[in-house]
Amino acid sequence: MLVEIKKMNKEEVTVVTSLDIAETFGKEHKNVLRDIKQLECSDEFGQLNFEPSSYINQQNKEQPMYFITRDGFTLLVMGYTGEKAMKFK
Repeated sequence: MLVEIKKMNKEEVTVVTSLDIAETFGKEHKNVLRDIKQLECSDEFGQLNFEPSSYINQQNKEQPMYFITRDGFTLLVMGYTGEKAMKFK
């Protein structure tokens, strides 16, 4: 998983992308996006830990993704199952 340093909310924080999470946990990216949208967290937590962004796919089309902080990552993947999720937990 590629970890980056990014400025979010005026602070430099360690982040991963929703694309990295999909690849690492063997999920389709669209399902990771769905999981993020279905998280039951406060608006404040969501804004601080899930920053909407986009990337250009192989067909040269802009697609949605998120930059996710460590706290956001933890909340998201705690709901995942499987061998890789269990290693994280």
